[in-house]
Amino acid sequence: MTTQPSLEAVERKLAVPAADAQWDSYAPEFAALQASDLTAQDVPAWLERWSTLSARLQGSASKLSTHADLHTDDDAIQQRYQTFMAEVIPQAERANQALTEKLLAVPGYVPGPDFALNYRRFRDAAALFREANVDLGVTHNQQINRHSVITGNQKVRLGDEELTVPQAKQLTDSPDRQQREEAWRALQASNQAMAPELDAVMLDLIGTRRQLARNADEADFRAYRWKELDRVDYAPAQCLDFHAAVQGEVVPLLSDLVGDIARQLGLGSLRPWDYNRNNLLDPEGRESLRPFNTGAELEALAQQTFERLDADLAARFRQMRETGLLDLESRPGKMTHAYCNYFPTTNEPFVLMNVVGTAEDVRVLFHEVGHAFHGFYSGDAQPLVWNRWSPIEFVEIPSMAMEFLTLDHLSHALSADELARYRRKQLEGVIAFLPWAAQMDAFQHWLYAEAPQDVTVADLDAKWLELDRTFHPFVDWSGLDEGIRAKGWHYYHIFQVPFYYIEYAMCYLAAVALWRSARQDPAAALERYKAALRLGNTVSVPELYRAAGAEFRFDREYIRGLMGFLKEQLG
Repeated sequence: MTTQPSLEAVERKLAVPAADAQWDSYAPEFAALQASDLTAQDVPAWLERWSTLSARLQGSASKLSTHADLHTDDDAIQQRYQTFMAEVIPQAERANQALTEKLLAVPGYVPGPDFALNYRRFRDAAALFREANVDLGVTHNQQINRHSVITGNQKVRLGDEELTVPQAKQLTDSPDRQQREEAWRALQASNQAMAPELDAVMLDLIGTRRQLARNADEADFRAYRWKELDRVDYAPAQCLDFHAAVQGEVVPLLSDLVGDIARQLGLGSLRPWDYNRNNLLDPEGRESLRPFNTGAELEALAQQTFERLDADLAARFRQMRETGLLDLESRPGKMTHAYCNYFPTTNEPFVLMNVVGTAEDVRVLFHEVGHAFHGFYSGDAQPLVWNRWSPIEFVEIPSMAMEFLTLDHLSHALSADELARYRRKQLEGVIAFLPWAAQMDAFQHWLYAEAPQDVTVADLDAKWLELDRTFHPFVDWSGLDEGIRAKGWHYYHIFQVPFYYIEYAMCYLAAVALWRSARQDPAAALERYKAALRLGNTVSVPELYRAAGAEFRFDREYIRGLMGFLKEQLG
């Protein structure tokens, strides 16, 4: 029987030796690489040495970051991470830039097919590099970390209880409308209490991000971020077209869907506490599915599911369970988000979650473990650290596709009726997610390319309200303080990873396409999935999509076709 490692095992996995948290641990190796005589024939071996060093540095950064997220209330742990980011990372950025320039200057060097794409990325990144942005990047990271600390220590007071955010959100899914409303109001009261702090952080971030763009001679932060994210396969105009396509094709479908649910429940209108895009109300008023109670039970449920899906995937997940690569329980002082991090030296992914026992937790675990599989497979196949994972336009496909590929392997954990409900939630979730993704992306296009130089918090609130009325017109806010609604932009990605959100929509569309193929030939679809993951970061985004069995498209016609398929599946 597989046992769940203790929290102490997780702490051991995240341990970083004191020496590896200091620049002196890496400086000699960078210096040796810089001093090496380098001819075209020497490049492959030299790249391997650089990759090994980069993997060690990245691994230390990932472990310190994750450890800080597990202990947002521990000043010493926070300071250790911040010191690393302030003292080690800037030196590493300068050293990496010097090595990049050395590589690009090698006469006669022509990269092989497995490195050609990243060689081009190295060239583009070197052109974007500015010395002034190294120190400014430290400031930027410190501002981002302020958001992590503020939200990681957030508590929600409901009656006599003090809850974590995930625990409070769980209550907003209650079939009891009064309980939903009470939990929603308590959560919003907590959000409003810390809103001034987050507003201040955001204004600081906007100023810093605009300065990063100016330092790099870019017109605005969107243009800067486009290059930083290596978005070469599509332009901002296509994102704006996506927003319009979602407004035209998905918002009406979602409005009809939630309208039908409201009518079946006898609700006169859909109030904010009646709408959760991750878990639409059950039309029969049933309690939310609770397939497990503890993190250990969720791990066991997932293990059985992967055993039914694929032996190798099951073995990978078992490795994570047995070696301290999962931390699922919700605890005070723990960051409330869910994610998968990666330690490249050992080719190990790490999943952090905050589970409370819901079916949504099941979906999120499959999602994050899909990321973990991406790390495992690309790490196995690609020796160079830069060739692992993938461009961000593909990186959510392994995770979102896993949400779908596991759908037909849950009968051990759910009854036929429960499985039908879970499956329906998954399909509804795609429809409900797309308007949110379009709204998130549209807000950032406005903020970083159109908003006035003297943009205020009131401007941010007003723009969010405008967009929310466009993409979620079916939610009835009458009689409520729309100042609460206006703070919807207080969201993780807006603060932490600007412009990283439309990728979720692209990948959800592709995941639906993969699932459509899997309905016809499950084995072939799974093999394409694995093959695409092994390609890592060595081919372009459109090529990765084709390898997985999908199209790199998010235009109106394509969206209309996939929405039609989902409508059919929903009956």
